[in-house]
Amino acid sequence: MSIKRALFVQNETAQLKTVVLGIAHDQGEELEINPVSKHHKKNGTYPTEKALIAELQTVEKALLQEGIEVLRPKNLPKTEQIFTRDIGFVIDDKFIISNMREPVRQPEIEGIEWILHEIGQDFIIKVPEEATIEGGDVILCNDQVFVGISKRTNWAGFEFLRSQFPGKQLHPIELKVTDDHKTNVLHLDCAFQPVGEKHAIIYPDGFANTPGPIYDLFDQEHRIEVTQEQMNQMYPNIFSIAPDKVLVERSFTALIKQLEEVGIECIPVSYAETSKLSGLLRCSTLPLLRV
Repeated sequence: MSIKRALFVQNETAQLKTVVLGIAHDQGEELEINPVSKHHKKNGTYPTEKALIAELQTVEKALLQEGIEVLRPKNLPKTEQIFTRDIGFVIDDKFIISNMREPVRQPEIEGIEWILHEIGQDFIIKVPEEATIEGGDVILCNDQVFVGISKRTNWAGFEFLRSQFPGKQLHPIELKVTDDHKTNVLHLDCAFQPVGEKHAIIYPDGFANTPGPIYDLFDQEHRIEVTQEQMNQMYPNIFSIAPDKVLVERSFTALIKQLEEVGIECIPVSYAETSKLSGLLRCSTLPLLRV
């Protein structure tokens, strides 16, 4: 069969060629589906649709300037569609359709059906009903795959993913899940993110247990550790577009300095309002092709 749209993703940092970027139009009612968004709704600081649209446009512009193909979901009325990372993810040449924990988010997959049609059924894997898994909990490091066990991704989701990729080493990483917006780790990419050729951004207190497999791959010298306050601001949730280049929220000055010190170019963008929904740059991007 002919392939209309090629897929290939093996890690978080290879040169990005094609990505699905979320949209913020016609979001509908304010949601309380995680401690952070619940906190901002309660305190009257929930981001406006206008602000969210503007931030996504800034990211789209930055991606296009780097020569990256940017795809967008079809708008669905009264549906939040910013965080495309959750609804699906690519491992090697397969697209995995997530089974999301929150029922209100399940319809979001309809927004990218046009992309799935171009990919073709031979390259699509659907997570079964008993398993829950979201892309924010899946971190790729070539032959090693780290899967966050969280409120959003369960053990059945981990076991299903392991059964689909027997040639890879899959590591379950239990996250610190709480009802407190200051301490809850929603997804693995809120506490851990590879960056560059050999470094990783890590929030050490974000795990239920010592994450041995992560620390085996990234020793102390190559860990960029962040504090709880920095985790709250979503420091680990940058987005790599090449081995030596990342998009990062412009206010993360301490992180930008650390990344630049290890030879990584930082492209600053304004994304602070989006973070109030408990997601940032990685959460709102779904890579389809890295080379």
